[in-house]
Amino acid sequence: MLMNNKSFINEITTKKLSNLFNQSCPYYTSYPTLGMWSDAYTEKTYRQDLENFFRSKEDVPIALYVHIPFCAKLCYYCICSLEITNNYDRKQKFVDYMLREIDMLRNFLNERSIKLNVKEIHLGGGTPSHLENDQFTAIIEGLNSLTKIENLSEFAMEIDPRTVTQDKLVHYSKKGVSRISFGIQDFDIEVQKAINRVQPFEMVSNLLNKEVRNLFTGFNFDLLYGLPKQTEETFSKTLELVNELSPERITLLKYAHTPNLRKHMDLIKESDLISDEILPKVFCNAVEYLIDKNYNWIGLDNFAKKTDTLSLAADDKTIHRDFNGWNTGKAKHLIGIGPSTTAAFGNTYCQSVSKTKDYYEYIDRNEFPIFRGYKMSDDDVIRRKIIFELICNQEVDFNIINQEFGINFKKYFILEIENLKKEFLDKEFIELDENKILITHNGRFFSRHIAKNFDQNLKSKTYVMTGPT
Repeated sequence: MLMNNKSFINEITTKKLSNLFNQSCPYYTSYPTLGMWSDAYTEKTYRQDLENFFRSKEDVPIALYVHIPFCAKLCYYCICSLEITNNYDRKQKFVDYMLREIDMLRNFLNERSIKLNVKEIHLGGGTPSHLENDQFTAIIEGLNSLTKIENLSEFAMEIDPRTVTQDKLVHYSKKGVSRISFGIQDFDIEVQKAINRVQPFEMVSNLLNKEVRNLFTGFNFDLLYGLPKQTEETFSKTLELVNELSPERITLLKYAHTPNLRKHMDLIKESDLISDEILPKVFCNAVEYLIDKNYNWIGLDNFAKKTDTLSLAADDKTIHRDFNGWNTGKAKHLIGIGPSTTAAFGNTYCQSVSKTKDYYEYIDRNEFPIFRGYKMSDDDVIRRKIIFELICNQEVDFNIINQEFGINFKKYFILEIENLKKEFLDKEFIELDENKILITHNGRFFSRHIAKNFDQNLKSKTYVMTGPT
C-alpha cells in the first residue's frame, strides 16, 4: 500500500488532483443526504416512527444531541444555525421552551411505557458555554428526567474559550460533563482577526491547567483549514501549538466559502483565501504532521490519540458516522432536542426547524418541532452501509454485505465497480480484488469521492445540495 510522502503532497497540488480534492461532494453524515429529505415527513410521522422503533428496540443504545443556538459574537466562517445575543432573558426564554420539549418527549415515552437507553449526550450549538450556570443547570436537570446522567458512557459539550472560565468548567464537570470540545479553528492572530474570533493561544492554555484537565476524560479541538489570511506556514505553527496542548481528539475541517448561502461570509475577502491548488497540500501536510505526532487518522478529518476510545474503536473497525461526526459506534441511533437538530434511528431521518421563533410555535402547539425527514428504502440501507464502511473503515468486504443483505455484491453494483476501476484504480487510490474494496493511504484524501460512487441519489434530477460540502 502506498504511504504518503513529499512527492504525493506535491502531486496533489497539480490541477488534476486539486480539482478532484476540491470537487463538491457530500460529507455523508447521513445517507441519503439532506438534499433528499422531504417536508412530506411530518411531526405526526415522527411520533409514529419514534413509537414503532423504540417499542421494537427497547434496549437499543442511543445518543441525544442537544442544540443551544446562541453565541456572543458572529464568527464570519460559521455555517451553524445560531443567533447572536447576550441578553439573559432571551436565553432564559429559550431554556424554558427547551425544558418544555424535554417534558413533552418524556411524557410521550412514559405514556407508551418506553424507556430510552441513552448512552451518550452531545451538547452543541451555537455556544452551550454562553449560557449562565443556572440556565445550564436547569437543562441538565431536565435531561436527567429522561436518563440518569451518571450512567452515561460519555457526555460531551462544545466550548467557546471566550465565553468560559475555569469556574464554569468546574461547574460543567460537577453536572456530569465528561468531555469538552474547544472551537479553536486557528491560533494565528491575523487569521483570528479576519474571522472575528480572537482567542490567543495563552487564553486557551491558561484555561486548560492541570486541575481542569483532571476533571474530564478528554478534550477535543476543532480546527479549520482554508481560512482567510491562512498560509502553509501559519497553519503549521497552529498545529505545533495544538500539539503542545495535546488534545485527545482533533477535528480538521475545510472552510467552505459560500456567501450565497451565508450572507455574513461576505465579510471575508475571497482574495485572502488560500488558492485551490494549495488547499489540499495544507490538509495533506496536517495529516502527516498529526500522524507523526502519534495521532490515529480517523475517517477523513478526525484524529485521536492511540489510547482514546475513538482511536480504539477505529482499530476495531466499529466507528460510526452521524451528524456529529465520527463516534465510537456504541450508540448508532440519535435523537435531537432543540432547533435545527437531526434525528437518525432505524431507517428514519428527520430534522427540526432552525429558527427559535418557529421552534417556540411548535412547542406552544404541543408538537415536536419536526419539519422534514426521510424513510429509507431497502436499497438506501444497503448503500448507507457501504458508504459508511468506506469513509469510516476504508474498506468494504463483499461477503459481509452479501450475508447481511442477501445480495450478490458484484452483480448488484456492477456499474459502480466498473466506475471505481476507471476513476481510482490506476491512481492507486483503491485496491480491488474478488472480495473487497480497500482505500489506500493516499486514497483516503479522496474517500468521499470514492464513496459517492454508491450514492444513487446524486444521479437524481431532484437532488439538491443544501449547504456547504
